[in-house]
Amino acid sequence: MDTKIPKSIKKRLFLPQLNIPGAFPHSPTISPEETKLVAELLEKDANEHHIFFNREKGFHNHLTHMLLADYSLGASTKRLKEVYEQEAEKQQPKLPKHQDFEWTEHLGDEDYYSDYLDFMIGDVGKLGRVGAVEKYAFDEQHNMQSRLMGGAYHSFIHTGYGLEFGIDGMVAEGLAQMCVHSDRSKVYFPKEVKTSKSASYETALDIAKSTFQDKRFDDLVKFEDEGKYFVFLGKKPELVLEYVDRWPLSIDRDELMEKVRELIILGVAVYAGPQRPNKEVVLDFFLMHALTSSLFLPIFIQQINPKFGMRLLKGKLAVDLAYFISRGRPALHLEQFSSTTEFVKSWSEIIELAVNHSDMHVPKVIRALKQAERWDPEETLGRGVYRAIASMTVENIIDYPGGEQDDWSREGIGFDELWDKVPNRKKQTVADLS
Repeated sequence: MDTKIPKSIKKRLFLPQLNIPGAFPHSPTISPEETKLVAELLEKDANEHHIFFNREKGFHNHLTHMLLADYSLGASTKRLKEVYEQEAEKQQPKLPKHQDFEWTEHLGDEDYYSDYLDFMIGDVGKLGRVGAVEKYAFDEQHNMQSRLMGGAYHSFIHTGYGLEFGIDGMVAEGLAQMCVHSDRSKVYFPKEVKTSKSASYETALDIAKSTFQDKRFDDLVKFEDEGKYFVFLGKKPELVLEYVDRWPLSIDRDELMEKVRELIILGVAVYAGPQRPNKEVVLDFFLMHALTSSLFLPIFIQQINPKFGMRLLKGKLAVDLAYFISRGRPALHLEQFSSTTEFVKSWSEIIELAVNHSDMHVPKVIRALKQAERWDPEETLGRGVYRAIASMTVENIIDYPGGEQDDWSREGIGFDELWDKVPNRKKQTVADLS
């Protein structure tokens, strides 16, 4: 990096830590050699690549996400090198910095990513990871929380990796990425968030299900619409806030952690629940991100000030609901997963397949489902559901060589028009799942 920062900070800028309190329980087989290699590859990516691999379409650089997910699950040095080489091929080069730069003047402009990255590296060094997140991600004047959750949660995910692994450079990258996102979703992040109580207790999943009966959502988004999330955003986004306001929140950290559990369960439900029992498996790209982003909620809420934690959770629920509604409010058939546990793979088999899968999102999904099992020991959605859904994922997302294409659906999983094109599901047997 060309930022003028102390050598002591620079030395540990991309070095992962595996002992962060409350973080995902990483594989016990991780070696010092793998940790050293990951640090080198993270720094190489930061030095050479832009945060978007397609700046015109806003497609995000997932190299570090896949690298850290596989590392967390116990990937070998050989596999970690393969991941880097696969993902590096599609990246765009990092742009040079500008001569004059003021952080508030270029928000939403990806041409200034290099400037924002060096700026954030400096402030993470001064304020610490959590201090920098609190200062910038919750800056109300510039709608920063909207930018943090923008682009299908990617800045939040990137910053979350930094907090989970204690990587200063990743937090700086996530905050820099946040700065170059738009604030189009700012309606979901009101500047004033008050504690609230509800006469009848509703979980986040209860609230999502209650949208089924609300006729005001009917026909706001159509199957043929492109960019369904933004189509809905341009019509009745304020309806989402009505539902969010029904979700009681306090500033007590223990109570906020219970809300984290609810959002994790919601992420799993909207990811897997839309499967129609008589049809082949179809997994929605955007609802998948509602799940993978939920993995980082525990580490955020355990580290940041509860007043920011309350705002974060309210905003996360709002975006989750907006994606769920814009995907057509799919019915949730979660009972099918608790009735098939005798056929599913073991966690060790699932993790082995995920680590070696070419799709960048698969190891992230598996980590999120394993996290859900950890935070929901009562198995709210049914016995064995999380492992069953993880098994379904590795069995149905095709492992394309080089990760050049994927099987995630982007059409809208709640629409009958999509399912009309999907073949009927074959009868499930042990042989099918082995």
